Amino acid sequence: MAVVKVEGTVTKVFGSSNQGLSLVEKFKGLNGEEYSRTWSCWFAVAHNLAEGTEVTITGSLSYKIEDFQDKTGKAGRKVKLDINNAQVAADLPF
Repeated sequence: MAVVKVEGTVTKVFGSSNQGLSLVEKFKGLNGEEYSRTWSCWFAVAHNLAEGTEVTITGSLSYKIEDFQDKTGKAGRKVKLDINNAQVAADLPF
């Protein structure tokens, strides 16, 4: 399984034991336009990160393609990005 390292802002904390969070990564495309990606990060134990925290997360990449409907009812497809066995980069031994 591929390992990823993502820097971003915590936008939501979830899970019964605060073992999950949403992380928004912002970046610029080759054309200079700004884009963002949302990742779901899953920890083995509670992470104690608050919404708004800037953080670097590493872990195992997983993804799946999901169908959805937008607010107007138009069908679409998206890629759901997950980081499993997530760790905060500051917690990693170097």
